Amino acid sequence: MTENSLPPRYEEADAQPRVAIGLAAFLAMLVVLGLVAARFFLARGAPGEGTQEAGAFPGGSRYRTSVEVSWAEYERDSRAHLSGYGWVDRRAGVVHIPIERAIELVCAAPQAGQPQRRNGGSP
Repeated sequence: MTENSLPPRYEEADAQPRVAIGLAAFLAMLVVLGLVAARFFLARGAPGEGTQEAGAFPGGSRYRTSVEVSWAEYERDSRAHLSGYGWVDRRAGVVHIPIERAIELVCAAPQAGQPQRRNGGSP
């Protein structure tokens, strides 16, 4: 047999199982310590947390209420704008009309590429 056909020969110093086992044990110990610390801090809770419901943040109900109030105002203003008539630009003669009426006008208007009818006749 030639020297190239022989399996590679490793020296005992190349593989160090004790080092690999020690490193794995150290990493496992770090994971366990991290989980214990997390459990300790979660069980302890944040300062002043006893008066709040679980999962809430300080002032949560106040912020939620302000968002709900703002949303209600926005929706009311939007509905008034979408369902009423008014000027957009009086000098230019631009107005806004109710959305339902705008839809009717757009649907009744001839589409681009379609022949227009004259005097109610056929195309």
